[in-house]
Amino acid sequence: MPETIGPVQILAVGFREGARFEGRIAEQIEQLEQAGTIRVLDFVFLHRDETTGALVRMDYEGPDHEGRVTLMLDDAPNGERRPEEGSGDAFRLSSDDIREVAAALDPGTSAGFIIFEHVWARGLKQAIAETRGVPFAEGFLTPEAVAAIGG
Repeated sequence: MPETIGPVQILAVGFREGARFEGRIAEQIEQLEQAGTIRVLDFVFLHRDETTGALVRMDYEGPDHEGRVTLMLDDAPNGERRPEEGSGDAFRLSSDDIREVAAALDPGTSAGFIIFEHVWARGLKQAIAETRGVPFAEGFLTPEAVAAIGG
């Protein structure tokens, strides 16, 4: 019987001009991974340089590697789009997804995408499947929604 994978989530975050990247987000992700709470499947970070307008991309290379940072060109020399590596993997962001967000970034702004497995919920997911349950809605509630239900 194949191993049950926990629920997989994508989290997309935009960062306004002037955002200070001090490593706090990376530290939190690392703590969650080390605790066995989540497992990062994919990660892409995009930043549009405030001065030059150049687009910088950082990719996740797996738990045993450092990330890869590349300068992205919006178009190949002939005007054809460049293919993105790894876009065939089921847990990868597609080239078109990444290009669409990159094109919308204003100078000085950034966007990050993380796809991760909720390792802590593997047993719960398996129990739901074994009882023939099918999740039909999931998501995060805003603080206002939590307050409205008395949380």
